[in-house]
Amino acid sequence: MRNVQDAADDTARDHRILSRMLADADVLCECGDALLAGQYRHLRGRIAALLDITIPAGEAETAA
Repeated sequence: MRNVQDAADDTARDHRILSRMLADADVLCECGDALLAGQYRHLRGRIAALLDITIPAGEAETAA
């Protein structure tokens, strides 16, 4: 059975991964192709939404 710390570590890891993905999507949104830029903006929005729900416990307490 997993303990609370393992779950918190997983959430923090997921948050870091999504943060990096969001930064990459921001860069890709600036590509010269209008179709790809639109798709990247859509993807960026989805990543941002996931990032909002994976806020690590320490950051959630400071945000409240």
